Order: sequence, then C-alpha cells, then structure tokens
Amino acid sequence: MSRIRGIETKIKVQKDVFQIQQGFKNGYANAIRKKSDDDSFDKDDVEKHQIDELLHKLPALDEIFEVHRKIGEGTFSSVYLGSLRRHSTLPAADRRWFAIKHLVPTAHPARIEHELRCLQDIGGKHNVIGVDLCLRHLDTIVFIMPYIPHRKFSTRQYSYFRLNSIKELRRYMRALLEALRHVHSFGIIHRDVKPSNFLYDRENKRYLLVDFGLAQRVCVSPDEPAAPRPAPDPAQDSAPTLAHSNKRTRDQLEDDSSPGAKRVALDLTVESKRVNVSTDLSKKLTGPSKVQLPKAVAVKELCEVRVVRVACCVQREAATCACAGVGGVCAGGGCATRAVARAPRAGTQGFRPPEVLLKWPRQSAAVDLWAAGVVLATVLLNRYPLFRAADDVSALAEASSFEAGKWVAGFPDSAFALAAHLLEPAPAQRPSAAAALRHAFLADPAPHTT
Repeated sequence: MSRIRGIETKIKVQKDVFQIQQGFKNGYANAIRKKSDDDSFDKDDVEKHQIDELLHKLPALDEIFEVHRKIGEGTFSSVYLGSLRRHSTLPAADRRWFAIKHLVPTAHPARIEHELRCLQDIGGKHNVIGVDLCLRHLDTIVFIMPYIPHRKFSTRQYSYFRLNSIKELRRYMRALLEALRHVHSFGIIHRDVKPSNFLYDRENKRYLLVDFGLAQRVCVSPDEPAAPRPAPDPAQDSAPTLAHSNKRTRDQLEDDSSPGAKRVALDLTVESKRVNVSTDLSKKLTGPSKVQLPKAVAVKELCEVRVVRVACCVQREAATCACAGVGGVCAGGGCATRAVARAPRAGTQGFRPPEVLLKWPRQSAAVDLWAAGVVLATVLLNRYPLFRAADDVSALAEASSFEAGKWVAGFPDSAFALAAHLLEPAPAQRPSAAAALRHAFLADPAPHTT
C-alpha cells in the first residue's frame, strides 16, 4: 500500500513539474510574441517619425507628394514610397508611384552632385533608373525617381528566377548586362552591382539599375585617378589626384541578409591628399610623346593604355632611388616621406573583385562585371550570399580559392561558362558588358543543359 502511495506521490510531483515547465514555456512564448509585437510597433513608430521629420524639413515635398512608408535603407540614404497628392482619391492601381530617396545630410556635396548627374545623363533608358525631380532645402535633399516593385533576393526565393525555366534567368542577365554596357559607355563604373541594386518587376518584366552613390569615372591617364564625377572633356581634367578610401558601416540594405555584408564608402579626394609628381616624371608624361586618346575611346582600351604606361612610370621612378632592389627603405631618397598609396575600395562585401580587395589603383569597368558574375553564380549555386568573408583578407582568400561546388541541375553549360568568364580573377581577362552580351548563353535559345 505504501508503495502505491509512493508511486502516486511521484506521479503528482511529475505533473506539478510538467505544469510548471509548461507555464514557463507559455510565458516565454508570450514574452517573445510580445517583444516581437513591440519591436514591430517600435519600427513602425520610428519610420513614421522619420517621415514626419523629413516632411517638416522639406515642406515642398509635403506639398507635392504623400510619403507612405520606408522601402529601403543604405549607408548614405533612405528610400520611401510616395505618390502624388493630387492622385490621393484614385485607387492604388491607378496612382503613379515614386521612390523618394533622402540622402543623409553628412554626404559630401560633390558626391550628391555626381549621383544626380549620373541619373540625369545616363538614366531613363537601357534599364538604368532616371530622376524625375530633385528637391532641396538647406541640408535636406531628396531625389524623386520611378518606382517598380521588387522582391528580396534570398535562398528561399531562387524559384523567383526559375519558375519560367532558363528564359527568366537569361532575360535577367541580359537586362543587367545591357544596363552595365550603357553605363560603361559613359566612362562610369557603378561599383555597387548586386541584386538589391538591380530591381526586377517580374509581372511586368521591368528592370532598373539603381543607386549611383558609389559610381566613379574611369581614369584616362595614370596621373588622374577615378574621381567620383561624370566623365568630362579630357582637355578640362584637373591636377593629378589619388582617391582616398575609408570604411563606414551603418544600416544594411533591405535584402543584405548576411551580418557581414556591408557597404564600404569611398571618401572624396581633397586638396591635401594630392600626390607630388617629380618634375622629370611630369615632363615625360606631358611631353610630345604623350599618347593622345580620342574622347570616344572604349573603357577597355583606356585601361589597357593606362596599365602599360603605369608600368613604365613605376620602373623609372624605382630606378632613380638608391634603395631600389634593397630590402629596406631609405630616408634620403624620399621613400619614407612619400604619400601612402590609396585605391578605390567602394562596394558591398561579397561583390568586390580581387583588384579592389588588393587595393589596385588602376581599376576599370571590369569591377562591375565581376559583381554580375557573382549574381549569376549565386543563382547557379543556389547560395546567397556567395562569398561570406567578414574582412578583405578573408574575402580575397575566398575569391582566389573559389570552387563551384554543386551546381543546380537544369541550367545550360553556357551559363556556367559565362559565370566562369565573369569571375576571372584577372580583370584584363574578363569580358566587357558588350562582349558578355554576345556570349552563347545569352544568344542561344536552346543550349545544351547539364
């Protein structure tokens, strides 16, 4: 009898423990649910406050547009969805929608001017976004641009590119390369090509390359770096400068799911950072033997000419120093006081090519082709992000030792070949956007599949 009572007591204790555990679980679940609701409320409240503050600082925007919600956020700007106030009585389907880009007040005026010029001169055609209106009051600046719906790019949505078989991927890559070909024809490097910056409206088959905040001009001569401004007449080029680089981490863009994915900012060149060029070297570069390039020269040709000339300059400069070929640096020859070499490093981690990670100063439009290759390989491998390194050294090792791994079945062999060409480590070996558009994958309607 006592044994039975002992068993009953044990069962009762176990029931009490189970009820306590269930209470803890329910309480924890309720707490998590409450926290999630609070976070959602806080996020909406913060966005509403940001919109109200923007409209207060820029009354002209409030007079023309209704700002509905935030649809994106990056290092240098926030993007909101807006519509015309005079269309407020119309159904949502009949309204004209806009993307309202608010630039951070700390952005350099030259950077803002450069982005606006890119939108005006390049945008509006060939899948490149344009600008409808620019409003400014004091330090508050907004760009009003066309809006198209865009879905996030993540591992759960690769069917987003595959529902209509290979045609959709081919159409997507062709549209991206057409946009890059158009941008590069103006002598501009986008420098931030990635899925979140190439908007895709699947229903209407519309594409838009956006965000020229990091765009740069392709260098024309070895003493002229890639400065963040549109390509001017070579006769009006300024004194030799060298771009300064720095790293800033802020809020990630809407679809940057990787914690390590961040955007690296490019600081503008200032007068104090100009590099002194020796008198003899300047005479050699500006003498009668200087190569005169036509205005409409192709980006690839510009880069090839510059690479050859830079190699000669480096050899001549090294030969004039006493420490050339010696394991040390002399103080008398000026080596110790020479300005630190700098190179453009702008872009998003995971999409920057080896030449950017190595801080090679003579970068070309091939930077964008590498990023396009990353986008294509991401789909072929069904893996996003493709490169996950958190720092430049690890990213360089990851890119140099990249192995395809398991490809997704059903894609044509030509798609893999195009990805391999675009991910060529040597920038001179990568095809241009125009050459990539002639690749078999984008031209052949019925290729052999793997």
